[in-house]
Amino acid sequence: MKVSLFRFVLREQGLIIQKNNPKGIKGIMDLIRDDVSFVNRQTGSGTRILFDYSLARHGIRPDSIKGYSHEEFTHMSVAVDVLSGVADCGMAIYAAAKALDLGFIPMHWEQYDLVIPAASLHDKNIQTVLDTIRSQGFRGRVATLGGYDPSRSGELLIEIGP
Repeated sequence: MKVSLFRFVLREQGLIIQKNNPKGIKGIMDLIRDDVSFVNRQTGSGTRILFDYSLARHGIRPDSIKGYSHEEFTHMSVAVDVLSGVADCGMAIYAAAKALDLGFIPMHWEQYDLVIPAASLHDKNIQTVLDTIRSQGFRGRVATLGGYDPSRSGELLIEIGP
């Protein structure tokens, strides 16, 4: 099956921390400190996979992080846990930190793309989606969320298939 791959947005992931960073957290290595508590995303989420990958790259064992097993199902739930003091930090997107006026330590940008079957490419609804994500209005609104880069939204990357 032939498909087309279109850029959607870049999204920034990192550590949400309390405003003014009272614990002086600088990065992932600080998560093994005894005085730092963490809130995680649920097993299987993209954020959790990215976080576990980051731990492995830094040689950090999950059981060395206080709160590693404390899981939340949304980025905003992680941010609320940090805001309320349930945890000192958690891995989530910048937009959640910005929404609650929290601190943020950037770690990764991730690319989101759209895969559209060639047979559907000229469908009116698909064209509406592509027109929307290419529009300045869409790009401007997404950019105001913080931590998203929609500057190349709707750009055709590649067509694959027979």
